[in-house]
Amino acid sequence: MKISNIILSWDFVIAIILTLVTALILPSYLELEFSKSFYSTGITVLSIVFSIFFAALAIIMASSDNDFIEFLEENGDFTALLDTFKITLVMLFVSLIYSIVLYVITDYKLTTIKCEPVKQHKTYFLIFEFLFCYSLLATGLSVKDTIIFSNLRARYLSKKSKTNNDKE
Repeated sequence: MKISNIILSWDFVIAIILTLVTALILPSYLELEFSKSFYSTGITVLSIVFSIFFAALAIIMASSDNDFIEFLEENGDFTALLDTFKITLVMLFVSLIYSIVLYVITDYKLTTIKCEPVKQHKTYFLIFEFLFCYSLLATGLSVKDTIIFSNLRARYLSKKSKTNNDKE
């Protein structure tokens, strides 16, 4: 999959737009408590979505027979589906790790520096927002691809059983 395909995809464009709008609205520095609550929510959501998405990928890989994969691969559809899943899974993982790191740093600053109000530059938050939004939107589009994959598989199996019944 080409980088241009990723950058021109709906999930990437929408995540960029949301991040840019947020960048215009937010002040340059954010209170740590504010940021920490978003990072915590991000960790929770991303860890759940990551584990479910990983399980869904395993089910798709296990449920396909060789004939169906060959049928899809005639036009490169199976490879494209796997590339989409791979990119989405990597982005979910990167987003999750980034959220955890920011949460730990933010919590550390909150607990160790108590005498003065400590703030965080909005760049960290905006990177988090982009990764979070992109990951969730990419997951949604991958789920849509999975539904299309399932419909194609059902049609394929129907035609295959009809062909087998006609042979008998």
